[in-house]
Amino acid sequence: MNVVASDLNEMERFYRANLINSVTGYKSLHLMGTQDKAGISNLAVFSQVIHLGADPALVGILFRPRIPGMNSYENILETGHFTLNHILPEMSCQAHWTSAKWSSSEFKEVGLTEEYLHGFPAPFVKESVVKIGLHMVAEYPVSINNTCLMVGAIEYLEIPDDAIKQDGFVDLLETRTVAGFGLDGYFADGNYDRYSYAKPGVRPTLI
Repeated sequence: MNVVASDLNEMERFYRANLINSVTGYKSLHLMGTQDKAGISNLAVFSQVIHLGADPALVGILFRPRIPGMNSYENILETGHFTLNHILPEMSCQAHWTSAKWSSSEFKEVGLTEEYLHGFPAPFVKESVVKIGLHMVAEYPVSINNTCLMVGAIEYLEIPDDAIKQDGFVDLLETRTVAGFGLDGYFADGNYDRYSYAKPGVRPTLI
């Protein structure tokens, strides 16, 4: 297969989206936990998470074009805090399901447990074994496609002791962390699953 820019423009929209989202390779995959000022929690799966620096400890999160009801982004603007939680293989379907357009907390709807640790104001996922608490320090609009790069500073980390090597390296095989690829692929333990489009009240199925 050989593709040039003009070929991309002629492709069917969903085919092009799958192609471009998967060809760039494996992605860091997290469940983002937030809550609004009224204390209503939100949980969403995110694959646009990147390391920005270690001193200070910064993480970048790319938000797609903003539309009304984009709860994760709006909650962070309200409270300034959010969490990133690694996904285990047995959580993949529930993680994917959070992308449905729920009208109440995704924690409750998909069957994951929210927990609050050490006074941190945003909810973590209890079932996750690697948890990161952050506060927003900056955001940068990307005008060409109306996305936004948000920068978070790490305030809290929870990692299993046996997953941390003597030099600080975190062994993601030991934590069984799931990687993402494409729009609906979840990779772990040498295998991958793909799930159907997420809808409220309908558990995603393998495709």
